[in-house]
Amino acid sequence: MNITKKIGTVLTSLAALIGIGVVVAPSASASTPSSCSSVSQVGTTRVLTVGGIQAASVKQYYGCGYNYAYIYVWQQYRDTHSSWDLYVKIVNEADSGTDYGQATLNNTTRSELWGPAANTAAYCTHATGYLNSTGGSTSSVC
Repeated sequence: MNITKKIGTVLTSLAALIGIGVVVAPSASASTPSSCSSVSQVGTTRVLTVGGIQAASVKQYYGCGYNYAYIYVWQQYRDTHSSWDLYVKIVNEADSGTDYGQATLNNTTRSELWGPAANTAAYCTHATGYLNSTGGSTSSVC
């Protein structure tokens, strides 16, 4: 039995003893880009706020020798909008800000978008993402 199931079992038993209900949510499994099954986040997460609500996260990942840009649209935004535009890229800061690993989805309902592998691991980079016209960048990673 894994630790999450053990904790859930203990909490459920304890709740039954004291007469309250408990819901144990499963841990979320992060997706990975199609070209690399093992990536790790590098740098900070940038949260995009649209119309006063936190709407999306922009992150940079490293794996398989490449950098990847990633954007995830939060449920609270998806619940109040019928479609949106997504754009991500890796910026190579040593190459006059040239963009790599660009990806775009227009008029979509998808919750996430991975950029393709960017051959920028040897350079200082950051990820930039846009939800519609609101954008932001992660911290620089060297």
